[in-house]
Amino acid sequence: MAAVNRNMFDASITTDRPGSVSLMKLPLNLIVQIVSNVDDTADLARLCRTCRVLNYMALPQLYRSLTLTSYGKIRYRDEQPEGIGSASPFTMGLNAIITRPYATLVRSITLRGNWKERELEEHSQVGRVPDSSMLLNIVVRAAVDRMTNLESFHWELNTKMLDTVYHGLTQLPRLTTLTIRFPSTRYPQPTFVLPGMPHLRSLKITDIDPLCYPDDIATMLLKSKKLRELKLHWSPRMRLAQEPSVSLHDYFRKCIAAKHPLPVKKLSFQNMYAFHSEEFNIAFDPTTVEDVTFLAGTDNTSFVNTFIENSWPTVVPHRKLQIKSMRMDAVSKRNSEFLGNFKGLEKLYFVNVTAESSDYLNSPRPGFGPATSALTPPVTEVPNGTTANSPAAAASPASQLNIAASLRDSYLSHISINHGVTLRHLLLCSKWPLSTGMIARLVHSCPNLEQLALATDFSSMESLGMLVPFLRKLVALRLLIPAGSASPHNASNPNSAASHPGWSEVSRKVLPKASISLAMLEQSPKMSRDIERALENARSLADIVDLDDELIMKMMSYDMADKSVYGNVKVVGMGWKAFELRDFYKAPFPVYDDSESQSPDPEVERAGETTETNGGVDSGKPGHIHSNGTHPARQSGPDKSSTPQTSIPPSTLGKRMRDDEEDNERRAQASFDPHDARESSEGTHYESIKTGCFPPVLTSDGQVIRRRMRRVGWEVLKHWEIWALDAQEI
Repeated sequence: MAAVNRNMFDASITTDRPGSVSLMKLPLNLIVQIVSNVDDTADLARLCRTCRVLNYMALPQLYRSLTLTSYGKIRYRDEQPEGIGSASPFTMGLNAIITRPYATLVRSITLRGNWKERELEEHSQVGRVPDSSMLLNIVVRAAVDRMTNLESFHWELNTKMLDTVYHGLTQLPRLTTLTIRFPSTRYPQPTFVLPGMPHLRSLKITDIDPLCYPDDIATMLLKSKKLRELKLHWSPRMRLAQEPSVSLHDYFRKCIAAKHPLPVKKLSFQNMYAFHSEEFNIAFDPTTVEDVTFLAGTDNTSFVNTFIENSWPTVVPHRKLQIKSMRMDAVSKRNSEFLGNFKGLEKLYFVNVTAESSDYLNSPRPGFGPATSALTPPVTEVPNGTTANSPAAAASPASQLNIAASLRDSYLSHISINHGVTLRHLLLCSKWPLSTGMIARLVHSCPNLEQLALATDFSSMESLGMLVPFLRKLVALRLLIPAGSASPHNASNPNSAASHPGWSEVSRKVLPKASISLAMLEQSPKMSRDIERALENARSLADIVDLDDELIMKMMSYDMADKSVYGNVKVVGMGWKAFELRDFYKAPFPVYDDSESQSPDPEVERAGETTETNGGVDSGKPGHIHSNGTHPARQSGPDKSSTPQTSIPPSTLGKRMRDDEEDNERRAQASFDPHDARESSEGTHYESIKTGCFPPVLTSDGQVIRRRMRRVGWEVLKHWEIWALDAQEI
């Protein structure tokens, strides 16, 4: 490439053809930029097969990151087995690396899935490794030797990685990231002392089980001088079986003996069930640790793990902690005390998803749903004849609520006092629905929040809409459905006709037209009928989230239209839905669409027609201004002049009526006669006036500022920490 003429990148490489449109007519430097943004593997493969130039550009990107998955059985696609005529895609991918000149293009490779080990028990009894496993490691070693530019290697297969591959990895000068999955079977297998890798910066070990012949990582931890990120994942078997067979001394003994504490910045432990020892305090340098993750995989509040948990101190003596980010899934009094023993935390995440509870009402991940429990803890008997895990042995519901409330208040107090000024990301527990006072205190003490996720009482959502605008740096907001809330499908559909007793079919079809008085634009706007009915029947946030996306976006497009307040907000999530906020735009002051009021029933049409005589105008001309400012009278009460009848929706943040307004409307609905809709001739409107949390933002020319929105999925949310880190992953 050094000898290529620079003029080549400013010229087209194809001749112009009349009426043809081709990507290759663009300059090469622009084509390079386009190809660099293609991340789909299938699209990159198609580009490589298009022409030589695109093959030259897309091939390095295609092989830059490889993921090869081995399946335990043959898969079929279009009624044909995968790899028909050759072998499985897993083995053919390894074959391409070894036999073709593409290995130097690979920067990251992941081997995952299930590898069949036939007659494993028979081979283990005679002290042998199955031939299939040995051949797999030999092939992987041959591929590793050819990938001289490899930077990241991930072994996530269910079979053991042998020393053949380990020694090959030590020869790679650019290897900085390593992931190893230990075996999960108890058949006798060889164990190895993992060699040191001087350039390694990130190490992740998964499925550690002391009874499944794990390898020794002590030497690797000592000799990997540049290690900055350590992730250790243990099998959940020990915690569920309450088996304290894990000894942390075995992993860090050489660092302790050499008096060389690990200077890691990110430390992640998952499913750890081990006693604390004083030697552990000198295994790490606490002044360098900035990111800490502790995941237990359970939200059980029982006291069966008290002896293990009490062995861990709440603060490291004579050391100043520099932790900037903390992530946990288990809440306890000791964890709360630890949070209050240092200051300066910038990111705090309470993971709501556990192995026992998937929290599917708050998860936008694709295919997410309730998870089944893997194991059941052993049942132990107590002297009174009950069992340790039976409801009779547990605390009473009242005491559990008191304990949970006290624990929540303790966490919020430490967050507000110790970390409020520096906190930028906050993901709270969905089991803590916050009241108005709690939200106000949180907003006041954490003014620099950029990403916020919390659960709130449905009655406090109005206050949330008033307090969130004080967070001027807020970019992402996520409203969690409180744990224990009923699923929306268990209740009646808020939009269904059956959920609105007292309204006849005729009155539900009638959508009265509206007139506007410019003098009243800044007063409380009128809600549209469909949104009004939905909010009246909503009893929880889940019912609001279950509404049609168009209704939700219609409501939010007005609430998020104040550029001075919500100009920085990019993403808003509610339960399992999320919406991306885009640019601002002007729109006419909304009125009811004339087409919506048309009905094939002539009686319905007559019921929807309203006329005005004293200086007014027929409401069949929506948007026309009355000359004397009068407004058609309401049937359920006295005349009210200059009352705008618009369809600006209410706030999604839960603006509710006062008790007196709600009582008046109930009486009005109870006294409504369906036949009155046919008999009324002039000035009849059947909706009640309700306001949103915020008035619409108006321009000097009388238009309304709205904001464009769109529903987004996991491909967007995975880039936001308050969604991406809410998972049982390290």
